[in-house]
Amino acid sequence: MKRLILSILKQFRKIKSVFYTFLCKRMLHTYGSIGVSGYSKISSSAIVDVGHHVSFNGMQITGWGRVKIGDYFHSGTNVKIMLGSHDYDHGEAIPYGEEVTHKNVVIDDFVWLGSDVIISGNVHIEEGAIVAIGSVVVKDVPPYAIVGGNPAKIIKYRDIEHFKKLKKEKRFH
Repeated sequence: MKRLILSILKQFRKIKSVFYTFLCKRMLHTYGSIGVSGYSKISSSAIVDVGHHVSFNGMQITGWGRVKIGDYFHSGTNVKIMLGSHDYDHGEAIPYGEEVTHKNVVIDDFVWLGSDVIISGNVHIEEGAIVAIGSVVVKDVPPYAIVGGNPAKIIKYRDIEHFKKLKKEKRFH
């Protein structure tokens, strides 16, 4: 009985993933191979391009601007990318005017974002970086860095030689 229930749950998750992937692809500007296992929403004012072997587990992209996500990207659940917003500096009213600002986010290959990560606009997360659970990224993340906190700060770096060895051997997940 337990096996039957687990088998049914596995099939349900697979169907749910196919459905979420179908919905997400309709919101993307361009995409390679992508799998989506949690509901993801992308603003119609955002232009989002994703590479190959991309995995979303619940992604929200809002605001005005562009997002480029490289290959072998993986996200935890409830990840948010906030692009541009209303112009509060030169607007004709308080708290903000009618004009909007446009901001971009670039996420290179082999990046892993933990659950509940928030990324602000005009940020570049470079190759091999890891962003810890619950982090708020407000500035660029260098290659192979592991960052965490609010605002996200470098905790340490990955073993770069090991990373490059695995990359050369094409051992990707």
